[in-house]
Amino acid sequence: MYKEIAIPEFIGETEQAVILVVPALERDLSVLFKRFHEGEEINYWFSWELTLLNDDQYMVTLEIGWDGEDVVSIGFTLDMWEYLPVITRRSHVVLMTDWRLIEEGIAAGMDKMGRFRPRALLVRNAGRGMGELSSKVADQAMYSKSNIKLAQLLEILRDSFISKANLH
Repeated sequence: MYKEIAIPEFIGETEQAVILVVPALERDLSVLFKRFHEGEEINYWFSWELTLLNDDQYMVTLEIGWDGEDVVSIGFTLDMWEYLPVITRRSHVVLMTDWRLIEEGIAAGMDKMGRFRPRALLVRNAGRGMGELSSKVADQAMYSKSNIKLAQLLEILRDSFISKANLH
């Protein structure tokens, strides 16, 4: 099964959230943003997955879906895994598809009538599910030739739980 995975062009953080800028998802999320801006309540779900790219390359993906629509997948490559504990600590992820929100601020999210209509999605409690991801990684590590990378990912995920425990 082939699925398209969008890679963030930018990852940053605030005190409350991790910010992901993923312009490649603009088309996929435009209908969702429109529905949000019209005031519609939309139930969405998300999960963290371990995706095998080839024999020894893995990617962590954040899968987001809603109302029977296609799922969008945001990929975290090996060099982005360090942000997983940050997501657990910050708890929330803000998914943006428009660089202008970073470059210009709130003014970039205003429509012609002066209403704030950003192309952004807040994923609340995004750190939830990292425990399940850890289990998937541990299971895969038992059967994989590239278990060194998976062991590295397990260590990163373990650190996110320890760091979160120390914050409280």
